[in-house]
Amino acid sequence: MRHLLKRWQPVRQHLSPLEQRVLDYIFEHPERVIDCKVDELAKTLYVSTATISRTCQALGFRGFQELKYALQQAIQREPTAGAEPESFPLQKHVDRFRRDFEMTIRQLDYGKIRRVAAIMHESPRIEFFGVGNSLFPCLEAAKKLTFAGKWCNARTDWDDLEMTAQSMTEDDLAFLVSYSGETQSILHFAQILKRNRVKLVTLTGPHPNRLERMADIVLKGHITDCYDGQLDLCSRFPFSLLLDLVIIEHIRQRRESSTRRP
Repeated sequence: MRHLLKRWQPVRQHLSPLEQRVLDYIFEHPERVIDCKVDELAKTLYVSTATISRTCQALGFRGFQELKYALQQAIQREPTAGAEPESFPLQKHVDRFRRDFEMTIRQLDYGKIRRVAAIMHESPRIEFFGVGNSLFPCLEAAKKLTFAGKWCNARTDWDDLEMTAQSMTEDDLAFLVSYSGETQSILHFAQILKRNRVKLVTLTGPHPNRLERMADIVLKGHITDCYDGQLDLCSRFPFSLLLDLVIIEHIRQRRESSTRRP
């Protein structure tokens, strides 16, 4: 729950005063929001149902019901008081990693993996966009693709990322990696790339988000929220897993294509 509310906090400054009232109430009373209907919440806050809908959309949801579902899932993932003691201190994290791996594999869409690999084969230029903790899967994937003979980059400087996004064309492919799918800089780059008609593949966490709405192909990794105070301990290895599968499939398709040549 803490991560979900933290992810929404930057959106607040872009909301109207009435929409901020709705968001503040969600922050303070998430359980009440889950249990009420949209018209009941509107009466409680003296706002229209349209204001609530706009707030939900600003947070990356299609509507109030989708927001309520996200709140409920976040609350269910929180540790409960009186839980069984751990078998050893790191057990809950081992279980978290195992669950993230299993859920990512279970939800894997092999058709999308093949489509992304095919687009990679056709694209003369590939760029990875990621910042913060999401940068590292980008750097690793770019290194592997380069060694596999495909020209690509994952840049660390924000000015470089800006210029790169501006210079890409409809022949190119961009990977945008963001756990929340709401990272402002990544959304900014995505808008530039979209205007240039660059093919977009997004990798995000399981929550509905604005970034995936701009994508040509959406890949999702299951990542469980984990924070120690303000320290983000959410592991991004599901993104590395998905990118590895795309790269392996790209290599396979390239070899298969070469064997067909007369």
